[in-house]
Amino acid sequence: MIGVSIGSGGTAAAAAALRETARAADVAELRLDMMDEYDLATLLSGRPCPVVVTNRAAREGGRAVGGERERAAPLLQAIEMGAEYVDVEHDAVDLIPDRKNTRLIVSSHDFQGMPRDLPGLHLSLAARGADVVKVVGTARRISDNVGVLDLLSKTDVPTIAIAMGGAGLVSRVLALRYESCLLTYCTLDTGEAVAPGQLAVETMRQVYCADRIGTGTAVFGVLSAEPVACEPVASLNAATRDAGVDGVWVPMPALYDGESPADVVRAFRRIAVAGYAVVGAAQAAVMPALDRVESSGPAGRTDAIRLDGEALVGAWTGGLQASFTLLTGRQAPPRLVTVQSP
Repeated sequence: MIGVSIGSGGTAAAAAALRETARAADVAELRLDMMDEYDLATLLSGRPCPVVVTNRAAREGGRAVGGERERAAPLLQAIEMGAEYVDVEHDAVDLIPDRKNTRLIVSSHDFQGMPRDLPGLHLSLAARGADVVKVVGTARRISDNVGVLDLLSKTDVPTIAIAMGGAGLVSRVLALRYESCLLTYCTLDTGEAVAPGQLAVETMRQVYCADRIGTGTAVFGVLSAEPVACEPVASLNAATRDAGVDGVWVPMPALYDGESPADVVRAFRRIAVAGYAVVGAAQAAVMPALDRVESSGPAGRTDAIRLDGEALVGAWTGGLQASFTLLTGRQAPPRLVTVQSP
């Protein structure tokens, strides 16, 4: 599912956001701790879509005030009113003695980095009686996404797994490939992001064609050493969709915390990325990560990498259209936008 986090304004603004969310997404998260005021009964009665009710503690990145029982009171009220989900911190599960028919999301958030033992953390949260496990860290490098995606590929427990921050965009999109993924969170275009790196729901649907992402979707990366603008990624995804290819392109800029393009490609071997369009300085920097090179361009560069079995094979195609054709096996549209820095 695609979820939208609602956390600004008061009751009237949240009610309007719920109606907008129902048109754009599958589920809404009501971040009570971030609202100026709220009437929970008003928001939940006649709600237009399923909801997750959250009243996040400050120790987990929220803004809730008061004692723990005071903070849990609206969650208990939401359960009494039949909310589909409530989200409670891993160390506060005991505050929810009876979830009735509401599904309990047990969550852990790390705003400093990625948990050292993500699988172990996931197991411990599941053992707390979770219907859904939510594990969230902060990506410092593009390769930090790999642990999140690897976790989703190996569990059958309904899970929300996210790498926050600009470097974590990959996790928010590619999580949708896994059956264990309950949802990925977005924000409304007019709303405030309640967590670092949240994408607008329109971006998720229009740029990344989220509705079409599934377990068989191939992953393609735009590998660079600089920021990648949104327009070329949207163009690549549109071209892939129009060509009838079940694939999604995501930006992989190796510009965080000393990470190199070769580091990114090596890390993502675990995810079996089908191919990369390589741009700019990354065309030379990625070469040490390749198993073999079929052809090379000026100064030994490569602008396309494809996965051949378990081998990463580099090639020089001379342009994005030719790279698209090589990687997808389909003819590129004549006006495919050139990937460039914003």
